[in-house]
Amino acid sequence: MKNIVLPLLFLFLVFQSCKEESEDPQPIDSFTSSLEGDLAGQSLSIGTAGIQSTYFSDQGEITGALEVGAQLPNSERLTFFINEVKDGTVNLSQEFPAVMGLGSFGLRKNESKDNKRIANTPPSFVKYANSQNTFFAISGKIVIKIDGDNLTFEWEVIFKDAQGNTFTSKGSAKIKDYKSIQRPRSQINSPASNLSITSISPDYGPAGMEVTIKGTGFSALKSENSLKLGDLDLGELTSASATELKVTVPENGTHGKFYLTVLGASAESGSFFYEPIIESVDKNAAKLGEEVVINGKHFDADASLLEVKVGEKVMEILSATLTKIVFKIPEGTDTGSITVSRKGKPAVEGPELTITAEPVNVGPPINEIFEVISGELTFEEVIVNSHEYGPFWNLEIDKEKNILYAVGEKGLVSINLSTKSITKVVDTSNEIFRSEIGIINALTIPQTIFAAPDGNLYGIKSVFGLPLSPNNVFKMNLESKAVTMLGNSKFNNGAGLNGIFVGANKSIYIPEFASGYHLAAYDENLANRNLLIEDMTGGLATFIIPMGENSFRLVRDNTLNSLKYHEINGTEASGEIAMGATLSGMQVGGQALTQPVGLDQTGGDIYGLFGGAEGNVANYPQFEYTLGVQQGATGNFQKKGGFRIKQTFEYQGTTYYVSSRKTFNKIMGVDKDGSIYFLVSTPMTSQGVQVAGPLGGIYKVSF
Repeated sequence: MKNIVLPLLFLFLVFQSCKEESEDPQPIDSFTSSLEGDLAGQSLSIGTAGIQSTYFSDQGEITGALEVGAQLPNSERLTFFINEVKDGTVNLSQEFPAVMGLGSFGLRKNESKDNKRIANTPPSFVKYANSQNTFFAISGKIVIKIDGDNLTFEWEVIFKDAQGNTFTSKGSAKIKDYKSIQRPRSQINSPASNLSITSISPDYGPAGMEVTIKGTGFSALKSENSLKLGDLDLGELTSASATELKVTVPENGTHGKFYLTVLGASAESGSFFYEPIIESVDKNAAKLGEEVVINGKHFDADASLLEVKVGEKVMEILSATLTKIVFKIPEGTDTGSITVSRKGKPAVEGPELTITAEPVNVGPPINEIFEVISGELTFEEVIVNSHEYGPFWNLEIDKEKNILYAVGEKGLVSINLSTKSITKVVDTSNEIFRSEIGIINALTIPQTIFAAPDGNLYGIKSVFGLPLSPNNVFKMNLESKAVTMLGNSKFNNGAGLNGIFVGANKSIYIPEFASGYHLAAYDENLANRNLLIEDMTGGLATFIIPMGENSFRLVRDNTLNSLKYHEINGTEASGEIAMGATLSGMQVGGQALTQPVGLDQTGGDIYGLFGGAEGNVANYPQFEYTLGVQQGATGNFQKKGGFRIKQTFEYQGTTYYVSSRKTFNKIMGVDKDGSIYFLVSTPMTSQGVQVAGPLGGIYKVSF
């Protein structure tokens, strides 16, 4: 019995033990988060404690994005971002610069035409960060397998270092319960930023200097940054980081913006300007009023952005390109170094320019124009009709300031008679030129001007070109160029073509033609007309000769033997005084029909220029001229010399002579030193255009 019980007890205990094990099992889970692989030859083996994962998904989404970070030795980190987690293979393409600075952002590409930012979820990427740089994989793949709540992926990717050399990484990772930590997509830490240039420093300097460009989204791999200055490719950079590029600007560049392209995105900077380079100057000595050419590089096509000086004197820039500057030497310029600068920037010094005071001839040589017959006469060019504001039609000399004003078809200029410096006063857009008929020529421009003691230039606009204008008498402030139209001398009071005089008393005197020849005085507003001389029979007014602050001579008629004048002082006018006997010595070839070209006064003496020719003078033969002086404005004129004008012009197959002849305009004046200035020109067509306009000009004769 005893032998039977023992085996039965053993079987019972075994059965009971098996029953207990089958009713209460203790399973073992072997799946844990880990990462095994290699990186640039370094073996990786990271346990659960070194791996962090976050799943990003918004409400209602079936799939989300996953970021897995692995903490490597030496504080390095490997990050995987999968923007759509599902079974399959993710092929990587380069979306961010290959090399960035530590902690810097990659490039946010502007894919759409309207440059809107990409969605908050970035593309899939693999990022490796060490103590110096951040590297984004430029290619590779991630193979994903999901088993319930667990995820496994394998990777094989390629990186580039800062020198452009490649290195690889591959391996596998297990992520247990990969959705255990969830966040909304808005909390994705995107590594991307917009490509932008925020500053360039310096923005001005010489070729060969280094410029620092700062911004966002750059690549620390120099070759991934394509940089241009304007259209010029700048090639390899000096240095690069995610926020700063350095480049040397070449000599063959031009002013412009820097244009940066990184992985298809682009950005531009503000403008960079080169420091000018002066290579040569076309002369080492020049005269006042002369043009000088500077050759070089990095100037500007907009002359207003440049400044040229000789010594401390600013020059008048006539034209400019990137390689050439043409300037003119104004009065008051002394010998000194030429400097060129971009306005507001330091100047670059060039060679020294010696300044001489002799006038500059731009027209034909004097000996090809004038032939001296008698006297010790010398001629100088003042301004030629081919000047940009010519041809010229009348002139006026301010003796106190020693300035000649010349009215041209294209504008009014002032000429300093001491230096021959020419300055534009106004062009034809100014009110004193404006014509209701839309034409600017000899029939429409100001017909007479007068430089008054009050600093204003008074004048009368043409009675032909402005038939509908209510006003044709003007006053222009020579400093501000402001014009005041005063009144009408055309229909109300007749045509004032033969001069205007304004006294220190501010009275305005105008010869008139309305039912006879008259001389009237007005107040400063051309009101309160006072008739001083009425019904001047026997000759239209010809010249006004200023004699004092409020006095002048009104000269009438057209030939020497018939000339007469009236003395006007304030509101008093003398009777008619004959001049013929005093002018007999001025006749050309003994001809009583010699014409006065002009009469003027300086220092109490009256100066005259006279001309005539045999035959039909309407056919423009060669004129002979005499000039003389009436000492103290009394007695006979004394002849000082004679000359001819040799210059000719062709018109409709015939050769004619240019000449200086009396017209309705004032074409002769005298400066404070007693030199005569006179206009030489060709005849006009019926439309008021000179048949050979560029020929001739204003010339000075001294004796």
